Amino acid sequence: MSDNGGGTVSVIIPAYNAAAYVTRAVESALAQTHKPLEILVVDDGSKDDTREVVRRMPPPVRLIEKENGGPASARNLGASLAKGDWLALLDADDWWFPEKLKVQLEQAAEADAGMIHCLPDHREDAVPARLTFDHMWDRNWIINSSVLLRRSVFDALGGFNEARELISVEDYNLWIRVAASAWKIVTCPHVLVHYTRGIGISSNSERFMRASLFNVDDIGERLSLPETMIKQKRNEIIVDFGRKALFERDLPTARHLLGRAFREAPSSRNLLHLAIAAMPAPVLDMRRNTVRLFEQREVARKTNATQANAAPAFELDEHPDTKPSRVSILDAKFHEPAIELGLKHPMLITTIDAEEDFDWTRPFSRAATDVTSMRSQHLAHRIFERYGVVPTYMVDHPVASQDEGRAPLKELLQSGACEIGAQLHPWVTPPFVEYVSTHNSYQGNLPPALEFAKIQVLTEELAKAFGQAPRIFRAGRYGVGPNTGGVLSHFGYDADSSVVPCWNFAAQGGPDFRAMGANPYWIDAERKILELPVTAAIVGRAARLPHVLTARVFGRYSEAIGLPSVMSRLGLLERIKLTPEGITINEAKRLVGHMVANGHKVFVLTYHSPSLEPGNTPYVRSGEDLARFLGWLDEFYDYFTRDVGGVCASWRDVRLALARIPPPE
Repeated sequence: MSDNGGGTVSVIIPAYNAAAYVTRAVESALAQTHKPLEILVVDDGSKDDTREVVRRMPPPVRLIEKENGGPASARNLGASLAKGDWLALLDADDWWFPEKLKVQLEQAAEADAGMIHCLPDHREDAVPARLTFDHMWDRNWIINSSVLLRRSVFDALGGFNEARELISVEDYNLWIRVAASAWKIVTCPHVLVHYTRGIGISSNSERFMRASLFNVDDIGERLSLPETMIKQKRNEIIVDFGRKALFERDLPTARHLLGRAFREAPSSRNLLHLAIAAMPAPVLDMRRNTVRLFEQREVARKTNATQANAAPAFELDEHPDTKPSRVSILDAKFHEPAIELGLKHPMLITTIDAEEDFDWTRPFSRAATDVTSMRSQHLAHRIFERYGVVPTYMVDHPVASQDEGRAPLKELLQSGACEIGAQLHPWVTPPFVEYVSTHNSYQGNLPPALEFAKIQVLTEELAKAFGQAPRIFRAGRYGVGPNTGGVLSHFGYDADSSVVPCWNFAAQGGPDFRAMGANPYWIDAERKILELPVTAAIVGRAARLPHVLTARVFGRYSEAIGLPSVMSRLGLLERIKLTPEGITINEAKRLVGHMVANGHKVFVLTYHSPSLEPGNTPYVRSGEDLARFLGWLDEFYDYFTRDVGGVCASWRDVRLALARIPPPE
């Protein structure tokens, strides 16, 4: 193969019950600009259709079958049959960017480069250019799917340790051994692999901790490390898992582990951790919120200083007029009320933010464009069909521009099972001319010309993908600004759903919606664009207090000291949004009952598309969470249609019905 300068590469993919996603991994290997010599998929005793899926794949894909023995044994078997100069490791649920092998092999010219790893798209911390033993002993910097390993190095070190006690850290064990050898671990400073997050450490933390401790003992014995060094590392691991348990509010586990750490290594640091774990949960929550508040203020201060001192990151040739004088989503003086009382029945609109899977705890990244969770949207449609729900998918650019994202929606659209709207995530929507930051993640903070350009690109991409221009819009992160309404008017949008009443995003640079209600309204006197706020309200015995008082309960400083949770427990004030994400079914029913009693007729339910695959959002971390999520939807639609007497409707139905009701004299 003429394009294979730099050495031949054998790709090794261990697969266990991977029928649903192994195709994507293999396709990413086949799409490499540096073509691999072979792609070895090692089926580790799968009980699903993995083998059948792989058998249908073209050369150079080869299926290798074995009894279940764990990922280390699968990788070792694949390596023993591989013919390439280099072994490229790829997990079945991850995938590579097309230039991955080519870019890594450009760094293989160094004769002592035994292993080359690249950066995954789920984190952005700075990685040393050369990873030494000290680096690797301190922490695992490397994920499997980023690794290109010289075959001779793998053989010399004996490959992966197949001990069952090492499962989940067997890769880390090998990386440390490479780092301790005469070979170098080279960092390729490019994001070239997509990493699929698991369901969270809490479900397997005890096993993971045992494996981590076993790893320390194994490495210590192999390398004859000092006993004090091993004990110190073991203690650090126990403290780390104790702190994770504390963060997840598993207080019995946290106190057990941090107590053990203090007994084994008495120190002021370990005593402090143990003392914190001994605090009651409400005190811990207050402490966490206070720390977060100060961290947010410091980040905001640094961000503002950076933006104030930085040169402009954008330069657009055109500066269109995006501020018609009579259109605004936020400014009430331009609004015309929509008369809900004229509707015969309560109407429920379902909207789904169809977006890429990204780690909500990490900084925004333009590399985070994986849309594989779109394949699972059919799970909710089984419920939608029973209640006549035709949801609107608010589609963002990564979903619209990739076949993996748009194909499932095109099928639903063609069968009349959904509608398509637009959702703007600025950091992954061209043109890419602004700095990526929390401030700029709110589109309303962008210069008018840039917001205009991004909405134009998104609108055109959706029209190309689905054969029809979107007519309803949502700002990602609800980040509307003073110019958004004018831009939507320019592009012919009929509705917007970017307002989430009672919520305040000002601490991060976003809008403050605390003064806005959940009733729909026209954003212009001509009644061309209807605002459909996401349904949210403050309920409880004190809900009728003046807004100036209730708003303060949900202010930054009040939230930092936990005042909203106290008011909620007392039944005085609850801030509830209509979503299965973080809201219980009883809270949702309480919200709707309160609003119906106050004459509300239009409801907007919303959630994020990645929640239909465990591990993508904080709300669905496991299969059990997913079952509860779907059960929530089923129970809520049953409640709304039977108990409330409402109907499930599209946004178009609601707009048409409200447009027919004349404005008050």
